[in-house]
Amino acid sequence: MKIYENRWFGEFECLCGDCPQTCCRGWVIPLSDRDMDRFANERGMLGLRLFFATGGRIRSKFNPDSGKCPFLRKDGLCQLQREKGHDFIPWTCQSYPRFYRNYGSFEERCLDLSCPGAAQLFVKNRGALDVTEYEADPETRQCSTNDDEEYLEFLIRQRKRMTQLIRKGLTPDLADAVFLYAVKLQDLFAKGMTGDHEELSFDDFYEKETDRKKLSFSYPLSPEVLREFLASSLNHIRLKKVYPRLFSMFKSASEYLNMYGAGNASWRKHTEDFLKAEPFVAEIMGYYLSYYLWQYYLRSYETYSFRRQTALGLCHMNMVLLLIMSGGGSGKITEESIAATIAAYNRRAYFNDDILDEMYRIYEKNYAIILKTGRRDKTEDQEV
Repeated sequence: MKIYENRWFGEFECLCGDCPQTCCRGWVIPLSDRDMDRFANERGMLGLRLFFATGGRIRSKFNPDSGKCPFLRKDGLCQLQREKGHDFIPWTCQSYPRFYRNYGSFEERCLDLSCPGAAQLFVKNRGALDVTEYEADPETRQCSTNDDEEYLEFLIRQRKRMTQLIRKGLTPDLADAVFLYAVKLQDLFAKGMTGDHEELSFDDFYEKETDRKKLSFSYPLSPEVLREFLASSLNHIRLKKVYPRLFSMFKSASEYLNMYGAGNASWRKHTEDFLKAEPFVAEIMGYYLSYYLWQYYLRSYETYSFRRQTALGLCHMNMVLLLIMSGGGSGKITEESIAATIAAYNRRAYFNDDILDEMYRIYEKNYAIILKTGRRDKTEDQEV
């Protein structure tokens, strides 16, 4: 099978005991049937611990309460790996943060940025979204039953073109176009659109500007929308205990919005000034959105969820930008702090469907206000 992977995919090395955000804490660890069979054959004290860790072999997961994995040692290392080797630990642990999507004729591979080590590579290799192609056996089963190859090839071409333009320089106008293009695609496919997909080219949509107004509602998002994100379940009070660093980051972001987000025009001007003063951050934001689209856009092949996938990418990018602008709790912007911010945010926001649903509803509500009023949202201040 053809394999397409990020050029720096193979450079990943686990930070092990030095990781500031271990994946052995705070997440449920699912176990495959092969994992369960392997653990059931283990004897002695380790076999007994595995028995209890899986609830007497009736629970196909470690850490069901999202606390600390029972095999995490005080030095931050895994007891299973230390005693039995890498091939013995759960497949989820073996593969993370490697992200695989098998589409039948090819498999795509990248690193998930919820891992600090992966986020560090992302920042170091910013701009490098090119892929390496080779032949190999897939790591995962096919992720979709859709067999419309023409449709899949169309999505790949449009994704490539969007990410190319974004990496050349993300602008408010281009960010709006990415979402509004998704709106058009979803509407057309919902109506049973068939025939030549190339009639829906992103280049044509963007260049002709037939279906969009220059309202700059997606980048930056208004302070009102950002406040709603920070008041949602994304920023749960439980974080103060289980994830104090992220809780502090969200608190700093709220204070920053109170200081600079009095109105939409002033917030937009403040953000523009910040990005001009920090072109490195502006570059990272374009790369972050491009990477998100490369990783998640093809999910529309299975679900036709163009609006949702694109809107969430814009939501995440804006939240990461806000956390960077507010200093992430540190007040100093460096490659290391940006990578840490991305990893902390992605870990919280990307894997909880309730959070994603809520963020998407907030974004769509804001878009509905724009359609109705022609303004960014209800707090639009005067511009002269």
